[in-house]
Amino acid sequence: MLRVQTELLTLEKVFNGGYQFSIPSYQRPYVWSDDDVLLLFTDIKNAYENGDEHYFIGTVLSSKLQSKKGLVYELIDGQQRTTTLMLIAIAFKAAGVKSDLNELAIYKPETGNAIPRLQFAIREQVQQLLGGLAGLKGYEKPSQEVIDNNEYLKQIGIALKVLSEHIKALDKNEAEKLGQYFYACVQWVNNIVPAKMDLNRLFATMNTAGVQLEQADILKAKLFKHIKTDKARYDAMWVACEHLENYFERNVRKVFPDIDWDSIKPENLAVFDDKIFYHPEPQEQNDDGSGFSIDELSQSLESGKVPDNVKQQVFETYDLDVETTYCRSIIKFPLFLIHAYRIYLALNDKSDIEPRLHSDRLLEIFNPLIHSDEETVKSFIEMMWQVRYQFDTWIVKWVERDDSPEAHLGLTYQSRSKSKDQYYINRSPKELNALALLQSVRNFTGERSAQYWVTPFIAELIRKEINARQENDALRLLEKIDNHMSLATCSQKEASFRQAKSKKPSGISWLEQQSYFEDSKGTGFEHYWFQKLEYLLWKKLNDSKIELDQSDFKKFKKYRITSKNSVEHVHPQNDEYKSKLPDKILNAFGNLVLLSPGENSSYSNQDVDKKQIDFERKQHFDSLKLRDMFNQKTNNSWDQAQIEAHQKRMLYELERHYSD
Repeated sequence: MLRVQTELLTLEKVFNGGYQFSIPSYQRPYVWSDDDVLLLFTDIKNAYENGDEHYFIGTVLSSKLQSKKGLVYELIDGQQRTTTLMLIAIAFKAAGVKSDLNELAIYKPETGNAIPRLQFAIREQVQQLLGGLAGLKGYEKPSQEVIDNNEYLKQIGIALKVLSEHIKALDKNEAEKLGQYFYACVQWVNNIVPAKMDLNRLFATMNTAGVQLEQADILKAKLFKHIKTDKARYDAMWVACEHLENYFERNVRKVFPDIDWDSIKPENLAVFDDKIFYHPEPQEQNDDGSGFSIDELSQSLESGKVPDNVKQQVFETYDLDVETTYCRSIIKFPLFLIHAYRIYLALNDKSDIEPRLHSDRLLEIFNPLIHSDEETVKSFIEMMWQVRYQFDTWIVKWVERDDSPEAHLGLTYQSRSKSKDQYYINRSPKELNALALLQSVRNFTGERSAQYWVTPFIAELIRKEINARQENDALRLLEKIDNHMSLATCSQKEASFRQAKSKKPSGISWLEQQSYFEDSKGTGFEHYWFQKLEYLLWKKLNDSKIELDQSDFKKFKKYRITSKNSVEHVHPQNDEYKSKLPDKILNAFGNLVLLSPGENSSYSNQDVDKKQIDFERKQHFDSLKLRDMFNQKTNNSWDQAQIEAHQKRMLYELERHYSD
């Protein structure tokens, strides 16, 4: 019988154990975006800052191969994460950080020359890139043009660029400690299958293994053991909140199909009203209150059987079908649950949760509620209903537009219409507005895996009873939350919860923050401040009485705040005409703009005039900060005086906003 071996790995064990990894030829190219890479990097960084003993990144599947160079683990599943870890090690070395990670990407056999620890079968250019980046003899890094135009190299190059920028921006001492955390504390499970195993059969088995219990399912089972009365009603409420791939009102209509929907208006969904959403309890119930253990539930799901008395506790409509939709939530259900719980705690004047916000810690976070009573659990579920209504009313979602192949972050509004003698609640997209753009700023910067701002925003919306027609009030509320969080001296977690309780977090003044921009940090400037300026410049243009010409108006209408992870020097560091500026001016905030790695690469080391020509030829604005630079550039020059003048204008926009 063929057996799978399992081992727990760290990068330290990989290095000391002489592990080599090979990506087989049938695997797809490295496809993680700069967003994916930074999400993993910042999440591990947050775990380090929070004092977590370990950070677990999941499992990989491999097979042992014997080669002339020693034992190699062929990666059947998990190449994206493994490649990213190797790139992180290379980025720490490239940033000049002293760390045990520095030699990780290199494998030194007992005889012969050193080679990359991660090897790509039949992809010589990838080998050359990894070897060149690691500084190995006999390996030559391909040119930037080759990297940009090769599907196997492009994303690797982008990932390394954004990782290097983020590591260089860290304090040197903290960077060294973080490197050690990556080396010793990041863990994953390596499942090793025998080399003779039929992989087609293995994948077929993996894909048909049955339903897996997620942490949210386990949490629900634990909480519902407390509920002795009205269990079906609270089950329906939970399911209506659970499915984030559809709008809330559609979920509610599915789980409460028999109520008078012709008289239901959108605002009727804001708070659960048992006089409206009434459904008789099933005739037979499991009255002993014992419930089922997690093992029993898991075994039942895996066997495809559900105990009879579990069937009696739910409605048939609860198995919501997942239809094709045109929206996608910015967070997943476990994180939604965590925000709902923090809001429940804040509005009931309780203390915040202790662990950091992460879906992997869901059961630990909810432990106090798991050990509470029926009334408390019911009260939380009722609050979760309110949170979900506000979430769909005020929080941006990824939505598709008819005029664009890409989804963008946007808001919608509700209306009622009649079809076949029945009334329905419909969703229509709103025009791009300041509320959506400010949320985009928050979504793409800061604690992206936690989205801390969601907690105080929804908590205050509920507390202040802001309805769907009070968009200006909602915007002012979010601007205040965002300003306080951006100037907070406490953690973002603490700053968010204090505001959820209508308290101001500890922080500095704008005057103190302004000194931050006096230093020439280059790529070390926080990306948040670039994105915040994009928001303020958009508001200024949108509210301005100055009319844009037709070309600029079209570009402005297409403008969105999107994910951007690469800082570009407008006056290049290595100008093609050898024009030089002092480093203090070259790396000043006034000479920098935030772009996507693709946009950054397209400008490259061109002189400023050529960059401006490329900028003006595009169908949309890459950056409104860059637009301001080019609009104010005089005499075809971009010199020290122009850079300082632009920086002064940008700081004025920030100062005016924070003063308001």
